[in-house]
This record gives sequence, C-alpha cells and structure tokens, in this order.
Amino acid sequence: MLSTPQRMALDWILGPNNARYNPTSDRNQIAQRYILATLYFSTEGRNWKQQGNMFSSDDECKWFEHSFVCSDYGAFVSLKLENNNLFGSIPSEIGYLEHLQHFAIGYNNVSGVLVNELGHLKNLATLNLTNNRIVGKIPRSMGDLEKLTLLDLSYNNLDGGIPVELGSLAELAVLDVSYNKIVSAIPTELGNLRNLTKLQLSNNKLSGEIPTEIGSLLQLKFLDMSSNYFISGGIPDEFGLLRELTYLDLHLNSLMGNDISQLGKMRQLTYLDLGSNHLSYVISSKLGFLTKLTELYLNDNALIGPIPTEIGRLTQMKHLGLWNNKLSGTIPTELGYFQQLETLDMDRNILSGQIPSEIGVLKSLQFLRLENNKLIGTIPSEVGGLANLTTLMLQENKLVGSIPSELGQLTDLEYSWLFSNYLNGTIPFELGNLSSLIDLSLDDNDLSGTIPSELGNLQQLQYLWLYNNYLNGTIPSELGRITELLELPLYNNSLSGTIPREFGNFTQLQKLSLELNRLNGTIPSELGGLTGLLRLSLQNNSLSGTIPIEFGNLSQLQQLWLNSPLLNGTIPSELGMLAELTELKLLSTNLTGTIPSEIGNLSLLQSLWLSSPRLNGTIPSVLGSLTELTELKLQSTELSGSIPTELGDLSWLQSLWLSSGKLSGTIPSELGRLTELVELKIQSDELSGTIPSELGSLSQLQRLSLNSTKLKGSIPSELVGLPAWLSNETSPANDASTVQSVYTGWY
Repeated sequence: MLSTPQRMALDWILGPNNARYNPTSDRNQIAQRYILATLYFSTEGRNWKQQGNMFSSDDECKWFEHSFVCSDYGAFVSLKLENNNLFGSIPSEIGYLEHLQHFAIGYNNVSGVLVNELGHLKNLATLNLTNNRIVGKIPRSMGDLEKLTLLDLSYNNLDGGIPVELGSLAELAVLDVSYNKIVSAIPTELGNLRNLTKLQLSNNKLSGEIPTEIGSLLQLKFLDMSSNYFISGGIPDEFGLLRELTYLDLHLNSLMGNDISQLGKMRQLTYLDLGSNHLSYVISSKLGFLTKLTELYLNDNALIGPIPTEIGRLTQMKHLGLWNNKLSGTIPTELGYFQQLETLDMDRNILSGQIPSEIGVLKSLQFLRLENNKLIGTIPSEVGGLANLTTLMLQENKLVGSIPSELGQLTDLEYSWLFSNYLNGTIPFELGNLSSLIDLSLDDNDLSGTIPSELGNLQQLQYLWLYNNYLNGTIPSELGRITELLELPLYNNSLSGTIPREFGNFTQLQKLSLELNRLNGTIPSELGGLTGLLRLSLQNNSLSGTIPIEFGNLSQLQQLWLNSPLLNGTIPSELGMLAELTELKLLSTNLTGTIPSEIGNLSLLQSLWLSSPRLNGTIPSVLGSLTELTELKLQSTELSGSIPTELGDLSWLQSLWLSSGKLSGTIPSELGRLTELVELKIQSDELSGTIPSELGSLSQLQRLSLNSTKLKGSIPSELVGLPAWLSNETSPANDASTVQSVYTGWY
C-alpha cells in the first residue's frame, strides 16, 4: 500500500503512543496530533534540524517548546518552524487547526502549492512562508482570512496574479509577495487595505499602471514596487496623500511622466528610489521639502534641466544618486550643507562649470563620482580633505591644471580615476602615500615629467594606468615592489631607458603594455617568470637583443607583440609552448632563421604576423593546422619554396599576406577554399604559372594583390565578379593575354 504522509500519520495515531486517548472524549486532541503528524511526514520530518519530542506520548503542546504553542484549553494557536530544514509540501490538513493564529515556516525548502484549505484558518493573524520554493498561484481563499495582519509569501516561485480577494483583508498591516514570478496588474482592491503599513511587491513581473487607489492607504509607511520592469504610466498624484510614508522604491520599471512634485508632500519620507525608469522631467524644487530624506536615487532616467538649489535643504542626506540622466547646469554649491553625505554620484550627465570647492566640507563622503560630464576648471585642492573618501571618479570631463598634491592625504582612497581630461603638470609624489589604493588611472591626459618612484610604495595597487601622456625619463625600478599589480599600461609616452628587471616581481601581472615609447636595451629574461601574464606588448621601441627563451614559460599568454629593427636572433621554438596564445606579432624586426614548426602547436592562434628581411626557410606546412587563424601575414621576408597547399584548410582566414622575393612555384588552387577571405596579398618575383580560377570562389574578397614577373596566362573570368574587382574603377582588362600583376580593391 502506498505510504502517503496521511497513511503514516494514521498508522502512528493507531499505535501505542496514543492508546490513552479516547476516540470520543479526546477527539479534538487526536485530530490535532494527527494533523501535526501529517505535517511532519509531508515536510520530511526526519530531516528537521530540531525534532523536539515529536511522537512522544506527552501532550503535543509540549513537543516543541516555543515552536508549538497552545491555548489554555489545549488548542494550537502558534506553529513556528522557521529555518528547520523542512522539505516537501504543506498538507491540506493544516487548514483544520481552526484556532491557529500564527503559522510560520519561512527559510526552509518547502515546495508544492499553497493549499486552498489555508483559507479555513479563520483565526489566523500571521502567515509567514518566506524563503521557500512554493509554486503555483496564491489561493483566492486567502481572502477569507479576515483576522490576518501579516501575509509574507516573499522569495518563492509563485506565479499567476494577486487575487483581488486580498483586498478584503481589512486588518492586514503587512503584505509581502516580493521576489516571485507574479504576472498581472496590481489590483485596485488593494486600496481597501486601510490598515496596511507595508506593501512589498518588488521583483515580480507586474504590469500596467499603479492604481490611484494606493493613495488611499493613509497608514502606509513602506511601499516597494521595484524591479517589475513592466509597471508603466505615471506616478499617481494621489501618492501625495501618503503622508506617513517613510520608504518608497519604484526603481527598475517603465514609469514615465514629467512631474513628481506631488512627492514633495511626503514629509516623513527617508528613502526615495525612482531610478531606472523613463522619467523625463525637470527635478522639482518641491523635493526640497523632504527634509528627512537620507537616500535619494533618480538615476538612469532622462531627467533634464538643472539640479535645483533647494536640494540643499536635505541636510540629512547620506546617499544622492543622479547618474545617467541629461541633467545640465552647474553642481549646486548648496551640496556643501550635506554634512552626513557618504555617496555623491552624478556621473553621465551634461553638467558643466567647475567642481565646487564646497565639496571639501563633506567630511563623511566616501564615494564621489562626477565622471563623464562637461566639467571644467581644476580639481579643488579641498578634495584632499575628504579623509573618508574611498572612490574618486572624475574621468571623461574637461578638467585642466595639475593634480592637487593634497590628494596624497586620502589614505582610505581605493579608486582614483582621473583619466580622459586635460590635466597637466607632473604626477605628485605624494600619491605614493595612498596606502589603500587599488586603482590609479591617470591615462589620456597631458601629464609630463617622470613617474614618481614613490608609487612603488602602493602595496595594494592592482591597476596603474598612465598611458597616452607625455611622461619621460626612465621607468622607476621601485614599481617592482607592487607585487599585487594586475595591469600596467604605460604606452604612448616618451619613456626611455631599459625595462627594469624588477618587473619580474609582478607575479600577479596580467597585462604589460609598454609600446610607443623610447625604451632601449634588451628584453629582461625575468619577464618569463610572469606566469599569469595574458598580454605583453613591447612594440615601437628601440629594444635590442634576442627574444628570451623564457617567454615559453608564459603559459597563460594570449597576446605577444614585439616590434623593433634591433631585435635579432631566431624566433624561439619555446613560443610553441604558449597554448593559450591568440595573437603573435613580431613586426619590423631583424630576426633570422626559420619559422619554428612548433608554432603549429598554437591551436588557439588567431593572428600570426611576422616581418623581418632576414627570416628565411620555407613556410611550415603545419601552419595549415592553425584552424582558428583569421590573420596570417608573413611580410617582407626571405622565405623561399612553395606556398603550402595546407593553407587552404584555414577556413576562418580573413587576411592572407605572403611577401618574399624568393617564394616559388604556383599559387595553390586550394586557396580558393578560403571563403571568409577579405584580403589576399601575394608578392614574389619567383611565382609562376597562372592565376587559379578557384580564386573566383572568394565571394568576400575586397582587396586582391598578386605580384610576380613570372605569372602568365589570362586573368580568369571568375575573378571579375568579385567585390574586390567591382570596387576598382581601373580593373585590368579580362582579355589580356599575359598578366604580371593583379592589384585591385586595395587602398
């Protein structure tokens, strides 16, 4: 026979632990014990963290101290099993504990549906089922729980709609159905819940407009409809009647409209979040009446116009978020009244004017974000007095002048982003005092002078971005002390001298970019110890000597770029060990010898570009096994022999350049299989034979250059229809009897 929870409960009731109960005189107690046993078996009671004295012969009211509470006459009035590892489902029998006032099984793993019988609990005052895995719809029968004051169904998987019957719960003070999958409009009947103090509907899929009837909930203190995405329309004017409201969160919806002045009547409001909607109004000066406000978020909308000066009345403000709007005008100096402000975020607007020096009096400020505006002038030295500041982001403005040395006083600062401005002068050595700094980004400015050796004191630093400036002098060896560094882009400056061997201490480094400088000397072999390195770019310097064989130890390397006519020696075969490499570019070098066949082991390689007038030998046929290649350029070399037919296997190849005076043989017809090819350039005085008609299959080809004095025959008619051919106004005639070069579509 099937062992259902009900059957197991019945078998226990008929057992010896219940023998003393009389089926007639103890009927209610027997029923109560049966219901509790059914609950136990339905929720996999053997796994409960606390078992109490379940199933003992004792009175069931004594089975669980504090969790099971009975009235003076032995009827269950409270059943609380929160965080007790319940699984399974709620049995329908629970609906027959007719005196039950409190039922709480939150923070478990209960699944299944909400049974209609819950609606039988006419004396129920609180029902808390939060943080389970309950599915299905909210039963309409819950509208019969006329004494209910708290209904918490949050953090489950409920779907369907909010039953209009819930509007009959006249005593309800708390309604929380947040973090479910409820899809419907918000019932207007919720406006009947005149005793409601908390309404939490967030993180569902509610749609439609907010009912004006919500404005009738005059006792409401907490209202959260955030993260529904599809709630639309405007904020009802009736919200101005919610004079007791302290918390209002409507962020991440589709609200529109051009006025929220009605919210200025909510004088008790401490938290207001309207972020991530489609609001397009000018910020109302009436928000200045919300003098108890501590958090205001209007971010990610389309707000226009200036920030009203009346905002300075909000002297209790701790967090102000206005980012990603279209706000214009200047930053009000009245913000200096926000003595408790911890977060000021106005990035991604079109604010202009200077940064007010009054910001320097905000001694509690931790986050200052004004990036991506049109701010001008200098960085106020007063910012250096913000002792609690951890984040300073002023990038992508039009700031000028020097970096204030006073910033070196911000010992709690973790992120300093000043890039993409017009800052000039030198980097203050005082920045070396920022012992908590994680990210220092000064790139894309007009900074000059040397890199201060004091930056080597920044032991927590992970990102040091100084590229695209006018820095000169040598790279301080002291930087090698920053052992937590992950990225060091110093490119496009005028740095000189050698690469410090101390860079070998960067055991965590992932990206090293030193290109476009005036560095000289040899490449330190110590760089081969940076086993976490992903990108190494040293091109466009005057580096000399050989490529260190230790580079073969860079097992995580994805990009290796070297470019210097003073580099000599051979291409190390050890590079064939770089299994993660996607780009290998050794350009304008003086490398000698052959292309190592080990390069064919680089199965992830997408770009291979080699350029040296002393590179010789044949093109390794194993290059045809690099099936991820999109770019193969062997340019200005002395490579000889034939073009491997295996190159026709590179099905993703988009660019193929083969340039050498000694390549011989014919152009392989297999190249016609490269259907993704956009550009094809082959130059050699020794190539012979005809142009393969198979090249006519290269339907994506836009640039074509074939150059050899020994090519013969006619230009195949198949080439004439290619994009490369059609884009050229002076294409060679197709009926030429002899062709020495085809050069078309190239610019």
